[in-house]
Parts: sequence; structure tokens; C-alpha cells
Amino acid sequence: MAMSKFVTKYAALLAALIAAPVAAQSIKPGAGAPMPAGCPVGGPSQPTPKYPMEVYGAAGRVTLVLDIDRCGQVDQVWIETDSGYAAMDYAAVATAKDWRLSPEYRDGAAVPSRVRLPIDFARPTPQQMADYHAQAQAKWDLIWPLTQVPEVATARDGSLDGYLPDALPMDEGSATELMVKARRDGHEVPDGELGWPALRISDDRGAFQWLLIEDGHPAAPSLIRQRLVSDGKKSFYASRVLCGAAKPAACAKLEKMVRDWPRQYPGAPFPKQLSAEPPLPPRQTPSKRPLGPSRLVPEDPKAPTDPAARPAWRRG
Repeated sequence: MAMSKFVTKYAALLAALIAAPVAAQSIKPGAGAPMPAGCPVGGPSQPTPKYPMEVYGAAGRVTLVLDIDRCGQVDQVWIETDSGYAAMDYAAVATAKDWRLSPEYRDGAAVPSRVRLPIDFARPTPQQMADYHAQAQAKWDLIWPLTQVPEVATARDGSLDGYLPDALPMDEGSATELMVKARRDGHEVPDGELGWPALRISDDRGAFQWLLIEDGHPAAPSLIRQRLVSDGKKSFYASRVLCGAAKPAACAKLEKMVRDWPRQYPGAPFPKQLSAEPPLPPRQTPSKRPLGPSRLVPEDPKAPTDPAARPAWRRG
């Protein structure tokens, strides 16, 4: 069941509460020719990708292929070889799309080009790991009591009601205001949750998942806040609904739908002491992906591409 996946990943979400003391290291393409006339002001810029906290403690290499225009601006980003960790791949792409590289010159004129760049995410040093653990534990000592709730009995199959009311008050503000806040501060859940867009937020109260009800739904604008809690024996969702619909009947229908949610399956209880080695998600075997045609660079018959391939990011 989809709702159980968030519970099993609480350790990775808690890791996001702590600022990263280490960044990715990137292999620079080297100095290039000056920007041609008629291009936006500014020279080459290649900020270092941020180390993704979801996989803190891991190392990996992402090989990107960038299609750049005559001004060195990135038009498309391709993942040629992934790192084995999706979070690293996303971090590399998110930064690379805003890079500006030195353009290629042919016969004295700047031309669009395709560039291959490996990006290395180095494993934190033992001292960085120790510092990270100390920071994480200090913050967790404040958060852990807030996550504890009275024991909830499970069914014979170990499941719990899909909707369990949360005693923690909803944040101040209207449904619309809180949606804006969630969009600003949250990380989007691919494919959403229970048919709705979903965002994950970690703060000094714990780990949350917000389900947004919008886009013409009868109960819009509304949201459901799911919070990860533990009763000392297991961890699970506790939920709270904020309905902003103008018609009371729409809110009543939403409440009934939430109370009829499919059952959830709890995860392990929250430990009071965090592990010195944060648990990592399963690492996939890095794979080389086919490259598709560039929108800017003429096709090279010596470097065949796959027309079905899609870039990880494309401008416009």
C-alpha cells in the first residue's frame, strides 16, 4: 500500500533536518574562450551540486551530457550514467541546468555543442560523519518527544486504520496559505499519494507529508497533513484535515473519504538514539542510458542517438 512507503523511510527524512557539512565535488571542464558578442552578460559559472541528505554517507558518480547554446547556456541535461542513487542524480541535474559553460568555437564563431561531465559525490570523512551524527542527535533529542503518542492497537494482520487523528494542531493560516507554504518548503513526492499531489516537509517538529486538494476538486482548496509518529512499538501516520471549501457538504464528504482510507501498515518505532551510520536506501546498479538528439547540435553520424530517449531536463 502506498501509505506505508513513507513510514519505512523516516530515517532518510530525519536526515534532511540537518544541514550538509559536505558538498559534491565536480570535475571542471577547464577554461574556455570568452563569451561571444550578443550573449547575456556574465561568464562561465558552474556552482557545485549540493550533497543530497537522503543518502548521507554514500558516494557516487553521475555522468551528465549537456547541450549548450552558443552563449554557453544549458539547453538540455541528459543523464548518461546514473550514480545508483536517484537523489544524487536529481541533485546533479538540478544544479547543472543553471550552469553556464565556455562555448565551443569553430572557424572563429561560437556554436552550440554537447559536453560530457562526470560529477563525483564524495563520501563524507569520518570526522564529517561524526559531526553530522552529533548535530543530528542534538536536534533529534528535541524532536523525538514530539513524535511520541499513546499506543494504538493493531488489527490481527498488524495493520492500523488509514486515518488516525493527530493531536498536534494544524499550522496557522487558511488552506490556500498553507498550500503556498507547502509548495515553497516541501519536496514533491513523485506521482503523489492517494491520487493527490503530495509534498514532504521536515522541520523542528518532525517529518510531515502534505496532500493538496486543488484543481477543481469539490473540496478545494483543502489539505491533509500526515505526520510520522511513534507509540514506542511502531511508527505510523497521524492525520489532520483542513477543508477550505465554501460548501459544508463538500467538507463533510472529504472528511468521510479520509476516514475511509485504506489501512496503513506501521514501521519500526523511532529510536531515541540515532545510528552513527545513517541507513541508506538500496543502491541500484549504475546504468548507462541512451542519449537522444540535441535540439541545438547537428546530429553526428558517428555518435548515434536513441530517438526515444528523453532528457532529464529541458529548457522551455
